[in-house]
Amino acid sequence: MGTATRTTIVRSVLCAAVVLVVALVLVPGTPDRLRSGLVSGVSALRALGHGTLAVGDGFVLAMLVTLVTMPLPVLLAGATRASRPLSEGVRHRALVSGGVVLVLAGVVASQAAAPGERFRSVALAGLVGVALGSLLDAAWHARERAAHASGRTQRVAWTLAAAYGLVVVLVATAGSPVDGAVYPHLVRAIAAGQRLGAPGWLGYDAVEFTANVVFFVPFGFFVLLLFGARAWWAGMLGGFVVSCAIETVQALFLPARFASVDDVLANTSGAVLGMLVGIVVLGRARRS
Repeated sequence: MGTATRTTIVRSVLCAAVVLVVALVLVPGTPDRLRSGLVSGVSALRALGHGTLAVGDGFVLAMLVTLVTMPLPVLLAGATRASRPLSEGVRHRALVSGGVVLVLAGVVASQAAAPGERFRSVALAGLVGVALGSLLDAAWHARERAAHASGRTQRVAWTLAAAYGLVVVLVATAGSPVDGAVYPHLVRAIAAGQRLGAPGWLGYDAVEFTANVVFFVPFGFFVLLLFGARAWWAGMLGGFVVSCAIETVQALFLPARFASVDDVLANTSGAVLGMLVGIVVLGRARRS
């Protein structure tokens, strides 16, 4: 399939998506009906077993908005054949995607009973999706230049990876949750943030999920540095396997710890993010 054909297909997909979104938004009450249907689906998933999607409904909906908006920069990259440099192209597509998200958030909020809160909620989740999509966009264009790190960099990476692995083991096998001491302060900080206008879904479960994502970002990054961009799948698969092993140990041997499917999802997502960051870093280093 040639570049012109791919560009035409992507443009057609974008046009169809825009028409669909506009049609749905113009029908009164459609956003609320979609939200109710998604909440019902989340409730059905929770009924499958203990620990499945333990995060709140609002945060699950925010994650879905993030997933929907994440492909936007990549689709824009496929729909354009600009001659601008890579860094400028990624930045330009991120800005355009962010503008589209803000416009859509404003349209959706205009039909809500509390438009300000709905706008902040949709806009924040959508902009997170744009940021992740821009990282994927940059990694996709840097994949051909990304190779193995230099010998010195790999030696440093092995040392840091060993230290990171020790931290993971200590945190995973601790007899009590590691955030127990800061939990009251964190709850007060979250409540203060919501009083200042933070979205309602940005609660403790969202912060905990995000922390688990961030905790596994170094995993994917180190795997990519050590084994090269061609082994990108190893970071994703390794993060999933290690996370499953951690949750199994906690479920079988640590009664004070709570094993959750959410943690597996968060940790695997963090490993994938680390892998994407590693591809971008190696690609830029090779270009330099």
